[in-house]
Amino acid sequence: MTDDTQDDATLDAAASLALIDAQRATVVQRAEPSPTYLFAVWGLAWVVGYTVMGWGSRTHDGPPGAVAGTAFAVLLVGAGVATGIHIARRSGGVRGPSARAGAMFGWSWFIAFAAVNLVMAGLTQAGANDTVVALGWNALSALVVGMLYLAGGAVWQELTMYLLGAWIVLVGGAATLAGVPGVYTVMAAAGGGGMLLAALVTFALARRRRAQA
Repeated sequence: MTDDTQDDATLDAAASLALIDAQRATVVQRAEPSPTYLFAVWGLAWVVGYTVMGWGSRTHDGPPGAVAGTAFAVLLVGAGVATGIHIARRSGGVRGPSARAGAMFGWSWFIAFAAVNLVMAGLTQAGANDTVVALGWNALSALVVGMLYLAGGAVWQELTMYLLGAWIVLVGGAATLAGVPGVYTVMAAAGGGGMLLAALVTFALARRRRAQA
């Protein structure tokens, strides 16, 4: 084999490896959940839902009434269903550790919020008043969402998701100090607003990566 032939073979092998790496990166990107989509869905649910909760709280001069609570619950369930469908579609054709990680992450939401429901049912049964129950629901829910975003950011190496998780944990804790109805204003502006900002950041980063590819 001549030197020119060897050089051509080396270039062909390098090109093939580069093509394989590019295809692998594309598959991985398509299999992972879209942080932009998740942040936008939950951000909208929180901004609208917490705004409605604040309105209900001011109308009832205390914890929100049944109408506001039901509306917020519907928004959260809708966001949860949209999240589950999105993750299932993204990981549907993936096998191995990536599929397992996606499935485990999805089930973590259900398990964590089942625990929140049990804790709050116990506090209510123990005689906690409406204000304590309202603050407890918000604080525990924000803690769960924030910690799961922290975990998701670590698993998928998404720095924005990780930072948002830390932000939500801190906002959820600080909002408790605002009492009722202030807690809902803080969560709508800082919690939901933070999610929407994160959606814009991840969208801009994704566009820049595609432009550089």
